[in-house]
Amino acid sequence: AEARPDGTVRVSWPEADGQGNKIAKYAVTATSAGASAPAGESAKTELVVPAGQLEYGTQYAFTVAAVSDSGAGSKASPVSNTVVPFTVPKAPTELRASTVADQPGTVAVQWSPAVENGRPVTKYLVEAAGKSVEVTDVRATVGGLGNGQNVTVKVKAVNEAGPGPEASTTARTVAQPRITVTGSSADATSVTVTFTVDAGGGRATCTAATGGKTASGSCSSLRVTGLTPGTAYTVTLTASNAAGRGTASRAQGTDPLYGVATCKNGPDGDQRTYCDRDVDGRNGNEIFEVPRQDNDRQAGWVPDGRRLRTYCKVKGEEVDAWIYNNNKKSTWWIQVEYKGKTYVPWAWLNLEGGDDLGVLPTC
Repeated sequence: AEARPDGTVRVSWPEADGQGNKIAKYAVTATSAGASAPAGESAKTELVVPAGQLEYGTQYAFTVAAVSDSGAGSKASPVSNTVVPFTVPKAPTELRASTVADQPGTVAVQWSPAVENGRPVTKYLVEAAGKSVEVTDVRATVGGLGNGQNVTVKVKAVNEAGPGPEASTTARTVAQPRITVTGSSADATSVTVTFTVDAGGGRATCTAATGGKTASGSCSSLRVTGLTPGTAYTVTLTASNAAGRGTASRAQGTDPLYGVATCKNGPDGDQRTYCDRDVDGRNGNEIFEVPRQDNDRQAGWVPDGRRLRTYCKVKGEEVDAWIYNNNKKSTWWIQVEYKGKTYVPWAWLNLEGGDDLGVLPTC
């Protein structure tokens, strides 16, 4: 007896002596684990038992009896050698393929072991988009693929008989991220951009940058701080993953920063009514064309509480507002919008949002 890779079993024997009778056929019996069953008949001195008739992986032996043309049967032959029928493995089951988030051009594949069909599975052949690997485990990764590539993954089990039928599924490699801007807002010193990210099957990290400042962290909303008030900015968003990076931009200006001119009447003397005197339409504090108290370069007067748009700061003559603004003293002057761009001492002005001189750029 001979077990063959195609799943058949060939049983052969020498021609019988009919002792004067004509041999019409031979009857073959298969025996396994003490049980016997007909395997088939043949007019020749061999019988090929079809693939699948005998159970793969089970041990069999055979006997043969000669049958004359009158129907008389001989005694059974001696028992043959034993064989174990086998063929190629079945296709693997439960095949799954997925994106490998942290490796570009790579998919991960996993499956359940294939039915061996009589011989041990020695390896699995895994193929995707022309790339192939051989493994002895029931999992593998296939690399060298394109980014964002849809691939069909095929897996075959191999045993002594050769490779079996394939199982197949589809997967996609990690793609470069894509950013969609959904909105933006600003205050005087910061810009916030909201957005969504298609991470392409990977794990994205995000940054926003403008004006030499950068923010990172969330891939849904980022706030860039430390910007100049009243300035036009374009924020560049970047999302990065293993496959590369995607970018998007958003134009968003910061809000103007305003200050409130402050002039409080003093407690005595000439200063007591300084801030509300009205001489030729003058009251409150002076505004100058230069950062010093130069009456020849006076631009006008602003009363207490006047809201002025600010632009920048510049060093100038020291002003001590010991009466007018809570003992404020400084050499900084603020450029404001008043008859064009003119100057008022910081000592006479309180910036909105905390009076923080650091938020203004230097002129």
